[in-house]
Amino acid sequence: MTPGESVLVVDVTLRDGGYVNGHSWTTERAERVVRACAAGGVPYVEVGYFRPNRHAVDGAELPSASCPSGYLERLCEAAGAATGLVVMAHAKDVTPEALARLARAGVRLVRMPTAPTTVKELTSYAEAVHGAGMAFSVNLVRVSELTEAEILRSAEAAQRISADVFYLADSNGSMFPDDVARIAGSVRETVDAALGFHSHDGISMGFANSLVAMQHGFRYIDASLCGMGKGGGNLALELLTAYLNSRGHRTFSIVPLADAAAELPTPWQGDGTLARCESIVSGMLDLNLENLASIRSEGPGKVLAMLDNATHDAR
Repeated sequence: MTPGESVLVVDVTLRDGGYVNGHSWTTERAERVVRACAAGGVPYVEVGYFRPNRHAVDGAELPSASCPSGYLERLCEAAGAATGLVVMAHAKDVTPEALARLARAGVRLVRMPTAPTTVKELTSYAEAVHGAGMAFSVNLVRVSELTEAEILRSAEAAQRISADVFYLADSNGSMFPDDVARIAGSVRETVDAALGFHSHDGISMGFANSLVAMQHGFRYIDASLCGMGKGGGNLALELLTAYLNSRGHRTFSIVPLADAAAELPTPWQGDGTLARCESIVSGMLDLNLENLASIRSEGPGKVLAMLDNATHDAR
């Protein structure tokens, strides 16, 4: 499989970005994130942590921290038919029955973080999620702290409980591409389940590590607007989608994603995002400074639109 072929991008702005802003997304701002992702062709949006016991406490003020039903229903409407909602849930916060009810609010994928010793404890959760018609993902966290044997045993355990996706999360943002290549190759040879990769950019390796994961057949790749996320941040959604677009692996619309990245995380991430997005596009299309000056003279947004309008054959 070439890098990016059949990749399913998962936007994690609302959930992982919540570590940056204390989960202070309003429902209205969350709707704008979801609409931008839907307009940009992103197939999945993770909208927060599902914590039913927090709904009455702070569900109205911090909806992405607990995902109350009204919040999910509004985001489902904003997503439309082509983009699916995703939630993250810790076993300590939910029952299998509570997860099953998420299907009524339009959730399509439930992800549960785990350590190697607790994968088998997710069996009843996987059964409940599948019974409600949703997909189930086991997300192995802090993989940089684990041995390869622990990772492979976790992958096998996830397959035994019929997980649809098995994720490797570089939670500490400390992995290098050769680490990812070694582990990803072993996991791919061990299990048949779809595989996912969640990077953090603590040492500026998020994009490189994700490319390596894709080269080894990992299909689900996480990213966020502006790279908003804990620690060094996540892989930037604008960068990942621009790369996939420029290589013809999947068709995204970069303009709504760049606009959202420039506007929505600004109170916490700062300005300068549009200029960075233009740099991403110019790099993907191999444009020099004279090219850029000429294109910019045609009007605002022309550089970003070039990637949306270009065909793979023309590139």
